[in-house]
Amino acid sequence: MLADKNPYIESAYRKLQIISQDRDKRLEYEAREKAVRDYNEGLLEAEERGIAIGQEQGIAIGQEQGIAIGQERGRKQEAVSIARKLIGMGYPADEIVKITLLPKEEIERLI
Repeated sequence: MLADKNPYIESAYRKLQIISQDRDKRLEYEAREKAVRDYNEGLLEAEERGIAIGQEQGIAIGQEQGIAIGQERGRKQEAVSIARKLIGMGYPADEIVKITLLPKEEIERLI
């Protein structure tokens, strides 16, 4: 009933019905959702590691700059880690670029 009132929910509901009927599509969807969840969790962990690294380096180069450097390094490491997982799952390079935001050249070096 809610789907009838909201076109976005109706569209999502139709897609869900289609995906749930096709086993391969459902598995592909679940793999993509897992990759997105892993990526988001990885970003959180990378940020936490980055903050820790930044705090360690903060004394030498200024706390804010150290935190920013540490966060960036952590994000990069996590994105590379996720890219490797996606490569192992058989994702095409273009999809991995969209998910991890890494440059295509870097993804190709990992393959």
